[in-house]
Amino acid sequence: MSMGIVRIADGQPVEAKRRDGRALLLNGARQLLAEKGYAGMELRDVAERGKAPRGSIYHHFPGGKVQLAREAAELEGTTIRDLIERSLEERGVRETLFMFGEIFRRRVKNHPERIGCPVAAAALARPEDPELAAVATTAFQSWEGPIAAALRDEGVRAKDAEAFAGLVVSTVEGALLRARAAGSQEPLDSAIAGLGQALDGLLRD
Repeated sequence: MSMGIVRIADGQPVEAKRRDGRALLLNGARQLLAEKGYAGMELRDVAERGKAPRGSIYHHFPGGKVQLAREAAELEGTTIRDLIERSLEERGVRETLFMFGEIFRRRVKNHPERIGCPVAAAALARPEDPELAAVATTAFQSWEGPIAAALRDEGVRAKDAEAFAGLVVSTVEGALLRARAAGSQEPLDSAIAGLGQALDGLLRD
């Protein structure tokens, strides 16, 4: 038998299982960052939420909670950026605003008291962990960039496009805090509606 054949465990290649275990932990960390923040993200809960063995955390993330939180926030940033870019290309700016809010709504379904954003949780890590906070800054900027570019394509002046893109991200993130406090998605719905009205005014100018 060739020594190059990948070992199989439980019907799945070992390397594939390793990648799957890492992804499960990252998913659990993203959920808990959004719901409980960095301070409240316990590793045992990450393993339970991600349906992964607790003992595998330090295997996949030797840096422990710090590394796991940073990579989870980075993954969230990249995932949302990709969704924004795809939505802008396929549906335009207006529909992308609604999609942006829907990302967070559908994750918590009937539990708005759990609504949140892993990237926002990372932002709150400053001053204790400035590197984690820097991950959040990079993610927010990566969401703003495609929105500003799409607005410029619509004829909006560069300065106004950048300002509106920043407004979108700041408004949605602030609305998530208000929705959590209220235990209702209504603040997020109102924020998205307000952004739609602001967009109308911007495009008329």
